[in-house]
Amino acid sequence: MAVYCLPYNREGIMYRMENEFILLEIDENGILQKLCNRKTGRNLIRPRRLFRLILGDPGCLELDAVPVGRPEVQCETERISLRFSAVECDGRGTIPISVSLSGELRGDEICWGIALENRSREQVVREVHYPILSICDPEPPMVAITSERVSERIENLPEQIRNCFTHYMAPDQKYIRRMTLYPGRTSSINCFALDWGEDGLYYGCHDDSFELTGQVFELERWSQVNMFMVRYPFLKPGESRTECNLVVSPYSGNWTVCAEKYRKWANGWFTPPQIPDHVAYSPGWQRIILHHQYGEYLFPYEKLEQAYDDAAQAGIDTLFLFGWTAEGMDSGYPAYSADPKLGGVQTLKENIRKVQAKGGKVILYFNGQLIDVESDYYRSGEGAGVAIKRADGSEHRESYNFTNGGTFLRAFVNKTFVVACPACRSWLEILKRHVDFAVELGVDSVFFDQLGLLSYPCCDPSHGHPVPYTGIMQGKREMLKELYEYAKSRKPSLGVGIECTTDQTLQYTDFVHIFGFPAGVWNSDWREKEEKPRTLSASYLFKAAFPEAVISNRNIRDDSDVEFPVNQMLLLGSRSDVEIYRCRATIAETPRYQAYLAKANALRERFGRLLYDGTFSAETFHRVSNPEIQTNSFLLGDELAVLLTQSNRELARTEVDVPGFRLERLDSVSGDVTMEDGVVTIPRNGFAVLLYRRGEGPVTPPR
Repeated sequence: MAVYCLPYNREGIMYRMENEFILLEIDENGILQKLCNRKTGRNLIRPRRLFRLILGDPGCLELDAVPVGRPEVQCETERISLRFSAVECDGRGTIPISVSLSGELRGDEICWGIALENRSREQVVREVHYPILSICDPEPPMVAITSERVSERIENLPEQIRNCFTHYMAPDQKYIRRMTLYPGRTSSINCFALDWGEDGLYYGCHDDSFELTGQVFELERWSQVNMFMVRYPFLKPGESRTECNLVVSPYSGNWTVCAEKYRKWANGWFTPPQIPDHVAYSPGWQRIILHHQYGEYLFPYEKLEQAYDDAAQAGIDTLFLFGWTAEGMDSGYPAYSADPKLGGVQTLKENIRKVQAKGGKVILYFNGQLIDVESDYYRSGEGAGVAIKRADGSEHRESYNFTNGGTFLRAFVNKTFVVACPACRSWLEILKRHVDFAVELGVDSVFFDQLGLLSYPCCDPSHGHPVPYTGIMQGKREMLKELYEYAKSRKPSLGVGIECTTDQTLQYTDFVHIFGFPAGVWNSDWREKEEKPRTLSASYLFKAAFPEAVISNRNIRDDSDVEFPVNQMLLLGSRSDVEIYRCRATIAETPRYQAYLAKANALRERFGRLLYDGTFSAETFHRVSNPEIQTNSFLLGDELAVLLTQSNRELARTEVDVPGFRLERLDSVSGDVTMEDGVVTIPRNGFAVLLYRRGEGPVTPPR
């Protein structure tokens, strides 16, 4: 390791830190001049200041602030710190807020920290943007990899940022930003990356308090692309704050290095849950709404057995019951009453038993945070008391407008909800009562909607949390932990699921109904042009970091597009979320989907636990010769399942290189993938699994 000073253009000083992995140079003005991957020689950044603050005061809620003058610099063996005694911003001049920014070399990582001391009279430090890295060459072939909506691969970052132009809502002449929020809106893990195929740059926030963090790509003054994290200290006059948890790491290898790096850190707080077998080895569920918000009845309780039979024809073994109440879907919460018009509680129990007698499972829906403002619970004052409040003291409200054949309900609010703050103990007790009822009914799993979703940071001081409550997802995590443990104490085999994928809730979750569409694409005209579909989630960053997660797919709702999204589900190792006509019908209404999903699930079952228990391994152990082939793999012991699919050519051929493994067999969804002389031929929408075993030896002819 080395930190030392060098003459700089005969006019100043350059401070340099370097080791075998990283070279970093900062000039005497505190500008980061260079960040190099020593293994590849790639310079990753353009010169730029490392941070900005966003201040607020009674006259203006958001003021950009930058450091004043040259910093005091301290150099140690493996660490450099830059201290600015004040900042300045337009309209306010110099403001006595001191900022100390530090960078410490730790092997192939730089750990960045910041210390803030607010000595102003009225300014609040609302946001800190740091370290701001101005990307040297952001154009393709560089791609950005994020965990947005499970995972996202952005193949033209500048273009996608420009698409975020706000028109008049923000000063786009200064910055255009593509931002997600962690945890749970919509980032599933707290890192992102730049990738050039064989090397890249990892950027992570390793904060196990799970505070609200912004992940930002920014086009600054229409010319330069920046990347940074946003922290939200809301530091009042007289307060100070120190943190050191942002990690930047140039890496060599493919993008899976980022997942490994993040998981290595997460192992300090994450323990995988002991998932019940009926969840772990389920191919998925069929969601149905029994009674809708606007009053329509779709499935009486006595139709549950038939709904299960329809799903079973597609290889689906679980029914997921929404709107099973007298109040209806998204109505009346937190009241959930068995509906006499659907058949009453005894009929509900009887038909759950009928499904289970056939080997099926049943999941029961509850919302984990919404409170209907027309409910008795809200009107009693208790619901209003636990509701999240905005900065102005008003309740944070949401609406979910379902409609049938009319237009008025869709255009105007039908149901309005407030959102429960997880810091309120009384709300947890209500959720526990839902578990009690689910156990009484005898269902196999219970589901709490929206508990992985980032809530509005509550500003009600009577709840006993800081204001604003930027740690609200830590509150949700603690609440979910107790709820999960309570559910297991009532019935150890009871599965517990939530909506929205976030790592910090995963430990207390058996399955996750995702938010997002993994089969979505950037190039919507790929079929017409016969191009490879550039799927939004092509990096699978979350799955690589947390391969044990049981997550669903989403958004296959009719027979219009079936084979491609089902193949993407298999490729990621997800479970099926069958939601025909937005949960208004069963899969029997979509015979093409039913037939193809049946074949896909049969293929998965033929490989037993390898595709369920195997560790998601992306392309760690294999390579394909044809770049138009989509591929992933799963490793379990000595066995490796290599998955291959393509959808844009009538036929596509590829060789598969798997060093240290020998091929044992080949199988496919439709029996239409062949292999001859080491070349695999895949028809349009074909999907194949190649089973390999460790060890050298002759190739066994595939069947």
